[in-house]
Amino acid sequence: MNNSVLILEDDLLLGETLEDCLEIEGFAPKRFTESKSALEACYNNIFGLYLLDINVPGVNGLEFLQLLRQSGDETPAIYITSATDTQTLVRGFESGADDYIKKPFDLEELTCRIKAVLERRGSLKEEIKIDDTFRIDLRQKLLYEGSNELMLNPKDFELLVLLVQNRGKVVTKEAIAKRLWSASEGIHEGALRVYVNNLKKIFGKDSIENIRSVGYRFVQ
Repeated sequence: MNNSVLILEDDLLLGETLEDCLEIEGFAPKRFTESKSALEACYNNIFGLYLLDINVPGVNGLEFLQLLRQSGDETPAIYITSATDTQTLVRGFESGADDYIKKPFDLEELTCRIKAVLERRGSLKEEIKIDDTFRIDLRQKLLYEGSNELMLNPKDFELLVLLVQNRGKVVTKEAIAKRLWSASEGIHEGALRVYVNNLKKIFGKDSIENIRSVGYRFVQ
């Protein structure tokens, strides 16, 4: 599961409240108060969920999500809005939203809606089927080939999950670094090549494509 959440909310108090709530629930929130920097973050990172206010500085939340959907980004999205008119809510769903919640709202209701959206999208699945042979047990952090457990070190496993969850898409080195190492460590190029090669030994040399200077793509 990708637990990173992008919050686009220009109300500072509400934004801080959302951050605190999500952290308690085990998510890793990253908050923005305007759309330009939030869009840049979306294009350079992989998030597990978007929480978007509609009326924000710059591109509004509706146009923001439309731009992401047009780029092929299918990350689950929930609008947080004070809008009450049906037309705005309809536009919200047309722009690609999975759900919305009206301000003011109860934090418990928000967390329930988040979990429901992620469940529908499969983001809370305990297992990922790679093909007819391989599957990933997310709860126990194990890779199975048929009924046999394959030994993976933690970094190999995290890299595999990230690549498989974004199968067919290029996962940037920056996104991989965020998943595998702490912010103070930065990316370890040599170690990353070792982890990729470890996975290729299991899935085949053509299973992971190296996009030079950008990142990797799982094509199994």
